[in-house]
Amino acid sequence: MQLRKVCVEVTANFSREGVVRPLSLVWEDGRTLFVDKVKAVERAPARVSALLPVRYTCVILGKERWLYYEPSRQRWFVEARTE
Repeated sequence: MQLRKVCVEVTANFSREGVVRPLSLVWEDGRTLFVDKVKAVERAPARVSALLPVRYTCVILGKERWLYYEPSRQRWFVEARTE
């Protein structure tokens, strides 16, 4: 299975304590997908090229998905299967 990096626009909540919680993302076709739940936040390598990302394990449309944030580049991305 080949994967590609898809950069996405994310709306997130930043708490006073510095906790970041993604609320929604805009997929490459323009659809807005809402994050139902954030299950875990950890430093973890992506399967695509990325610089020390933070991985958010999220529930989106009832399925567990990984949403990544690259602090050094200040961008969000997901891994998608190539067609």
